Amino acid sequence: MFSLLKFKEGAQAVSENAVVRRTAIPEGTPLEQLRAELLELMGQENLNHHRMGEIYNHIVAKKLAEKAGFKDARAYFSQHLVDLSQSSLTMYGAVAAEFSEPVARRFGVTCLNLLLVYKGAADVEVDRDEPGPTVIEVPDDKGQVTAKPFAQCSVEEMRRALRRKRMPASSKPLPPEAVARAEQCSEAVALRFPQGKGTRVKAVVRNEKGKAVMDFKGIPLDQLNLLAEALTAALPPLPPAS
Repeated sequence: MFSLLKFKEGAQAVSENAVVRRTAIPEGTPLEQLRAELLELMGQENLNHHRMGEIYNHIVAKKLAEKAGFKDARAYFSQHLVDLSQSSLTMYGAVAAEFSEPVARRFGVTCLNLLLVYKGAADVEVDRDEPGPTVIEVPDDKGQVTAKPFAQCSVEEMRRALRRKRMPASSKPLPPEAVARAEQCSEAVALRFPQGKGTRVKAVVRNEKGKAVMDFKGIPLDQLNLLAEALTAALPPLPPAS
């Protein structure tokens, strides 16, 4: 069984040791060298998140929290990993269940998670071993759509593509805060039903005369509790309007 009880203290110790080992950046360090180091650090972060997803999936699949006397994994993590949100854990788990570690390092966990949500919203096929060529329809600021391979899409472009798929045109546009909240709810539901598990769940947001309406499709009767968990879980606060 995984011992995560002292995660916070352990993380602090690692951080302190890392600070001791590292030296100041030398004057005159080439820009390209610093860029390469940033890319390496980003890759390591994605590997860590993928591994966290594997650990999370193992704990859930083996019911380790229940065997230790907790109601479920969520109850365990809420007590012993208070600095790590459940939404982050489920995102890492969804990506780890669908994609390999090298793929996560290459494309990033956040972008891959958005790809999984886009897959459900747009009903497209995704090659789990090589998701890069997946065609994404990305709108620009004026609404003009360009088809781009996933490998060339940024996180922001993936979010815009998702919003376009979820929000049909309406004479009265939705308020920005409604769009953002609907996107959070849709992602929360999608994360409860990872692709590749034999279940095809869709969370679709419709614009009905300026009012956001959500439809949920494909949820097995014996998994309605997962939908309830997603809808009752606390969502993070919306970022301030720019």
